[in-house]
Amino acid sequence: MAYGKYYNPLILARLESYFESGDWDGLAVYLDGLSHREFRMAGEIISMQIMPRVSDTVFWEAFCFLLVRNSKAFLVTLLKSVPLRKQKTGFTLRQDGYVPVAEFLNDAGTELDRAKFIRFMVEVFGEDTEELSYLFGSLHVDTSHERVQYLLQGRGMSCYYLLFQCMRQLEHERDLLVRCCQFLMKKGDALSFNLASVAKLYFDLTPVKGTFSLHLAPYQLGCLDASFESFCRVMKSIS
Repeated sequence: MAYGKYYNPLILARLESYFESGDWDGLAVYLDGLSHREFRMAGEIISMQIMPRVSDTVFWEAFCFLLVRNSKAFLVTLLKSVPLRKQKTGFTLRQDGYVPVAEFLNDAGTELDRAKFIRFMVEVFGEDTEELSYLFGSLHVDTSHERVQYLLQGRGMSCYYLLFQCMRQLEHERDLLVRCCQFLMKKGDALSFNLASVAKLYFDLTPVKGTFSLHLAPYQLGCLDASFESFCRVMKSIS
């Protein structure tokens, strides 16, 4: 197994003992006593080796404790563990342990921390409509305007389905829709360009300029908002 450049077996052993016992106060004391270099090692070990494989209960307890203690120092470290955990054991926000994390981000965390968390999770759950919807609900991302800003940063069919739904709710704000299409086109990947092409046709956005060879029948345009499955079928039919 390849470890990060900050790997240290002694620090790993100490950290594992705190995680195994759930001694978060002891963990805090230990981390506070480390040198700057050792602290960086500890962060690497927590995010890359320990957090991806602990139980759900321990994961969320540690996540919440370290986030509340010092979000500036630990939020990025904690988030880095999520893709690895998702790959190893699966990952969902729909657990009791996530609730206090959401409460902190809503009530006591900074707006920067909240936004950083949301942007990261939108990337993680780009192919999971239910998780994205739960994420937005739990962190009070309630308006289509706010959701659009986050969904534009993500990728994946579920992410773009929710983005399209928001664009439908904002269809009277044509300048905004044009900017959304322009942003998608600049991302450069096929799915983003296809969504921009579809949106140009669906909303009749003549100011959107580009080389589009897309032709969809009226019934196909109607299928875009029928269901997620219908949206996927139309998007996948675009070559």
